[in-house]
Amino acid sequence: GSNVYVKNIVDSVDDDQLKDHFSSCGKITSVKVMRDDKGMSKGFGFVCFSSPEEASKAVSTFH
Repeated sequence: GSNVYVKNIVDSVDDDQLKDHFSSCGKITSVKVMRDDKGMSKGFGFVCFSSPEEASKAVSTFH
């Protein structure tokens, strides 16, 4: 897969919401909002697409 680094994520966004936001760009194989040891969002995460083309579309669509 092809990972896209996503920054400036609002604290209230979870993995499912992040996946929904990027789902129009292609097939997502995994999503992860990074959290600290207390479970609080660190404000960034990763969305993994099944192809580099889909990842590129996500970057160009939401950059």
